[in-house]
Amino acid sequence: MTAAKLLVGTAAFALWLPVAAMAETSAEEVPSPAERDAILVIGTREDARLSTGSAVVIDNEDLERFEFNNIHSILRSVPGVYVREEDGLGTFPRIGIRASSSGRSDRISIMEDGVPAAMAPYANTSAYYFPSAGRMSGVEVLKGPEILRYGPQTTSGAVNLISTRIPDGPAGFVNAEIGEWNSRRLHSWAGGTFGQFGVLAETYQNRTDGFQKIDRSNRGAGNDVREYMLKLRWRAPEGAAIQQQLDLKLFKGDNDADVSYLGLTDADFQRNPDRRYGLSERERMVQGRRSASLQHRFEITPNISLISTGYVTKTFRDYTRLNQINGVGIAVSGIAAQVNNGGQNAALLQGILDGTANTTHPNGVRYVDNFQRFLSRGLQFEGRARFATGSIEHELMGGVRWHKDEARTQAPNIIYNQVNGSLVFNRRETAAENEGFAKATSFWIADRIRFGGLTLLPLLRHENIRSLANVALPNGARNNLKKTTLGLGLNYEASEQWTLLAGVHQGFAPPGSTAIQGSKGEESTNYEGGVRFRSGGFSVDVIGFYTDYSNALRNCLVGNPCADGSVDGVQQDGAKKVYGLEVGVSGNLYEGNGFRLPVRLAYTYTDGKYTQAADVATGVRKDDVLDYTPKHIGRLEFGLEHDVGLSFNAGFNYSDGACVNTTCGRAGVDTRFITTQSLFTIDLSATYALTPSVDIYARAENLLDERRLVHRGSDGARPNPARYIGGGVRVNF
Repeated sequence: MTAAKLLVGTAAFALWLPVAAMAETSAEEVPSPAERDAILVIGTREDARLSTGSAVVIDNEDLERFEFNNIHSILRSVPGVYVREEDGLGTFPRIGIRASSSGRSDRISIMEDGVPAAMAPYANTSAYYFPSAGRMSGVEVLKGPEILRYGPQTTSGAVNLISTRIPDGPAGFVNAEIGEWNSRRLHSWAGGTFGQFGVLAETYQNRTDGFQKIDRSNRGAGNDVREYMLKLRWRAPEGAAIQQQLDLKLFKGDNDADVSYLGLTDADFQRNPDRRYGLSERERMVQGRRSASLQHRFEITPNISLISTGYVTKTFRDYTRLNQINGVGIAVSGIAAQVNNGGQNAALLQGILDGTANTTHPNGVRYVDNFQRFLSRGLQFEGRARFATGSIEHELMGGVRWHKDEARTQAPNIIYNQVNGSLVFNRRETAAENEGFAKATSFWIADRIRFGGLTLLPLLRHENIRSLANVALPNGARNNLKKTTLGLGLNYEASEQWTLLAGVHQGFAPPGSTAIQGSKGEESTNYEGGVRFRSGGFSVDVIGFYTDYSNALRNCLVGNPCADGSVDGVQQDGAKKVYGLEVGVSGNLYEGNGFRLPVRLAYTYTDGKYTQAADVATGVRKDDVLDYTPKHIGRLEFGLEHDVGLSFNAGFNYSDGACVNTTCGRAGVDTRFITTQSLFTIDLSATYALTPSVDIYARAENLLDERRLVHRGSDGARPNPARYIGGGVRVNF
């Protein structure tokens, strides 16, 4: 569908909304466009209570309690979300929801202010780029039928990051922190609303040397983030017959990260989990993003609105990384596995890793200079109409999105020889450019029907995707895919305190641009049901879920190889069934005499298995276990706050160990080197308000410096982050 056709269709939709609303108008009005400057997936905690699915809001107050800048640390307070460290700094987020894919967050819909934030949501879904959590003012996590409003990944859930809002009046903010590992962080913004116009300028800087130490090197293993954002706004004057608002958002961000795909052998991990082998010294990723979005909000009547958003993102990623050592490729069954299992060349490989042996293979130590460029652009429209037919209230919603992805990769090899513990340049090879493209047109429609305390939400979503990759090369691929999915959510307010919810929806995730003709996307049927309790500011959510994946897919990556070792393309991964329970608690245990005792709990139990073998003979088998899915995970937070401006908070984190692939339940399988370890850590923070505008704080992550093996990949054992202690100052003006 062309952009012109899409605009015509949207205009027709906008004309249809007033007709639909000509029925009796409800007294309930939609918020004015001036009241919100970011598209919110959920909204407030009160909005979450009325959701037909699991909905969690982490607001700015929650974020300031511990001042986390790693998205993994933030999401541990959300039930049903699994996170897995790789470099310990969140450079490559691995986020799963309800036992979705164990890859790089490739089965969740990632958004910033309601706009797709992945590098290429349809062509390459892996989250090699993720918005910096440290500059956000809130995080929303949505599961259940309502994720059909967003997409394109709808088999598990959606994460929406909320950027800093334009303040109502002149205001500014500075947060400066220093800490261990030579860490320095600065977050600052200034702006305001002046009559009909608003402006916000923001910067976020975060630099650290990291906690790992590289053998025979003075280089760090951290990152250097530099981001800048500008927001501009115009809105119609108060009292205008037609309320409308125009928002422009411009962003520029860069990150230089000294990350490695090479982990440690198990023996080396036990001796020093913070070690990095010297031959990984030259690994470095330089990535950046340039983005712009323009959004128009049009309040046709107090009960009819239309939001139109155009967006474009350019993302680049130049990752110089290890690819092969003495003829052995970097892979899950690569260097570390050969040493762990005592293979024929184990002693030589260990010597090369230690720097005491020279390479003997013609390719020596092979790096690859993986340069990738992504261009994503699109238009999306969302309309709402509120009306009533007798005693039944309706909120009719619909949306359409046109999206296009382009992905280009060129990855020449760079060959070194290791001589006396140092890398000596040998040669640089040439490589052809790989291309991938995807075009998608999607639309959805839903009607929130309310009758007394009962709310029903039927939904429909349709995706029309065309993709191609390397069509001029022997490995070229084309695919055309259309998919319609349905959902139904229910919310029943049994009383002012108790709410029941239930939902079912069909999930879908696109297979990416490397899919061949006839490839289906990932498909699932998702069920959930539960109960919510609200009393004042105290809340309890208990939700059970069951997901039947009829066609599970896996994106094959060096960082997440498929079961047969493939690191390119997409593989069908059989079928699996997943079930579990989520418990969320938040509120004040006590409030009085100037004191507050806030508490927050997030607990998840998950189990399941594969019920059908994969198409690949060496892949998943029936009755295999779920990979990288701990049965029990949880976080418990306690706080003590006083009106004088003093607060203390403690967070207790636990995660079971898990199998890193699906084979742990097979007879005769040696699980010593294919499992992770359980982990318990404690976080602490303290804040004191020097003045109403100035706070000082101190914080500690992993206070007891507990170290465990929490990840194996791309090649070798990886630890959780070491203890971090830092302090800073927040200034509002």
